[in-house]
Amino acid sequence: MKSVNEVCKLSGVSRRTLQYYDEIGLLPPSSVKKSGYRQYDDENLRRLWSILFYKELGVSLGDIRLMLENPKDMEKELLRHHKQVLLEKQSQLQKLIQSVDRILNDNFDISMLRDFDKNRIEMIKKKYMNEILAIIGSGFFLPLIRSDIVSLKKSFVENASKIMSTDFDKLITLSSDVIQMFNKAMEDGPDSLTAKEAVDRYRELINVFISCDDKAFRNIGQAYLDHKIELDSKVPGLAEFVNAAIRHIYP
Repeated sequence: MKSVNEVCKLSGVSRRTLQYYDEIGLLPPSSVKKSGYRQYDDENLRRLWSILFYKELGVSLGDIRLMLENPKDMEKELLRHHKQVLLEKQSQLQKLIQSVDRILNDNFDISMLRDFDKNRIEMIKKKYMNEILAIIGSGFFLPLIRSDIVSLKKSFVENASKIMSTDFDKLITLSSDVIQMFNKAMEDGPDSLTAKEAVDRYRELINVFISCDDKAFRNIGQAYLDHKIELDSKVPGLAEFVNAAIRHIYP
């Protein structure tokens, strides 16, 4: 267990920042003594590392909180792609060091100007980050992420290897398709063909992560109603529509 002072010294984060993270539910302490002193265990410190890492990438605190609510195996998959950004930066720094050596030896070449081109790094950074944040920002999968369906959480753990072996581009494509298809289906009604196609696509996405039977899928539909107020603030009527569309096929 680490005290606030110890965490501040380890991370460089201020006491006020830790307090703010606690206030917004981003990083609650593992325990609070009667004296009011907060303490942080290894799991808290691991979460703090993730918060600081995503901040370094320019992700907002609100989006970070949503990302950390995903299963840890999904976070690891995200980190694998963020690692590519760091490796590209490392490569660029190495090239700069080599160029400095060449300058010191009066061996300049115009090709060395490419060392300052950050376009490739930005392309790698944006490739997934923009898509991921768009999916998170839509709020569409919030009920799934926050659902207390025990069997769902258990299945995520049991099928971690299946998640990790799945092509990440496929996950992004499926997720984007589901959101777009449901938005289009809302114009046609929950009993329409477009709604059925949206539900089928959603079921396909769910089955990437878990073995989802009809009952579990109905429970996911119910989870949308449980988060109706929050979802309606983003897309009015979405919660009831998703539930109705799922119930129409899986009554």
